[in-house]
Amino acid sequence: LDAGGPGAYSQLLIIKEYMARLANDTGVDESDVYPADYFEMIGGVGFGGLIAVLLGRLRMNVDEAIEGLISVAGIVFPAETPEAIDREANTKNLKQAVEDLLQTKGIQPTTKMYNKNESTIKCKVVVATASSADLSHPILFRTYATRSTSLNPTIVEGICATMAIPSLFVPAKIGPRLREKSFVGGAVGANNPTRELLKEAANVFGKDKRVTQILSIGAG
Repeated sequence: LDAGGPGAYSQLLIIKEYMARLANDTGVDESDVYPADYFEMIGGVGFGGLIAVLLGRLRMNVDEAIEGLISVAGIVFPAETPEAIDREANTKNLKQAVEDLLQTKGIQPTTKMYNKNESTIKCKVVVATASSADLSHPILFRTYATRSTSLNPTIVEGICATMAIPSLFVPAKIGPRLREKSFVGGAVGANNPTRELLKEAANVFGKDKRVTQILSIGAG
């Protein structure tokens, strides 16, 4: 799921049509069709990363994800836009909006992206971000364990990091206090995360596994 600001709403409309056809083919009510039950891995960057978390990590159906996206976008990008961009205020509003969204699902703001007690969740979720020190190299935050050493941010931190476009938000700081690292929106180095997702899928499922379908959705 590509970055694209509030235009990411169109991504969910495409997914909604896709899932509606799937529901029709399988004879299941559309409200009972959850993308997390059909996709082994969902990844995104920016608002696409937010959608990936909503559909995969929080296991929402598409209509629920649309409501979630609108609620976050409405707070971060209000109808009356101030003349000057206040990155600090935008960042604070984004964090609060994501925390409020989690609470509506009964999830604590401190909940981690990867929770070993939820390891039975089928769908693996990846959001792309980048270190402030190297904007060209995407860094992935995951909802599952890997052999490589990586940070395990909270869901709030992961979303804020992948959405931290430098022109709109301050970098997201993640990690222990004395080893804290700074991250910005992964769109800087991976506006379309498909290539990174294919590499990740090969590492997770095995290079000998056949990819049966790739659904890459932009926000244009």
